[in-house]
Amino acid sequence: MIHVAILKPGYIDAILEGRKTIESRLTKAMQPPHGRVEPGERLFFKASGGPFMATALAGGVQLFEDLQAGGLKCLRKRYNKQIGGDDTYWELKKDSRLATLIELKQAEPIDVGPKYKVAYMKAWYVLDEALSPLRDWTITPGALRNRYACLPTAETSKGKPGQAITLELPGGEVVDTELARGRMLRWRGWGSVYESAGARAGDVLRFVALCPKRYAVRVVRG
Repeated sequence: MIHVAILKPGYIDAILEGRKTIESRLTKAMQPPHGRVEPGERLFFKASGGPFMATALAGGVQLFEDLQAGGLKCLRKRYNKQIGGDDTYWELKKDSRLATLIELKQAEPIDVGPKYKVAYMKAWYVLDEALSPLRDWTITPGALRNRYACLPTAETSKGKPGQAITLELPGGEVVDTELARGRMLRWRGWGSVYESAGARAGDVLRFVALCPKRYAVRVVRG
């Protein structure tokens, strides 16, 4: 599964700057993400009333139930440095009985996110992974040696040779190519992409879906 979390822009800035390393959700009743998020799942952070701004992976997840005032005070004392909540936040949450604390890993900026049906006053969405605009492909020693790449998307899982694909490369170059065998991309300029990024086996080639059949591409350290 993947997740969309709605946050005030200031909190998302804190995530990207590394000052906020735990996302907390405190509620009176059972609702997502309580019991719905697992380590390793991807989170997309969207500014309330604004655009997508960041993404991260869930690390450790802690669940707390049947909290009383004393329990909330303990959570604040122990975790608020990582949560980054101000007095107003904790005052608003003083009647909460459940808490979900999600450690954030590999936070990075992003300006696209999954498409979903917006619900009034809903601040957390649990979505099928197929809706993620991110597709990661692990770079292998063979890919580095033979200078190729594959497009790991659901739409090409069965392979459609000849399907047109447009790539926006890290340096700004735009390449029109197509699928060859299975998911392999016919364009053969991957050597320069790998060399410019200092790519190594185990790093990830990330395809960000901008619109159908068009992707921004960059190398992410494995």
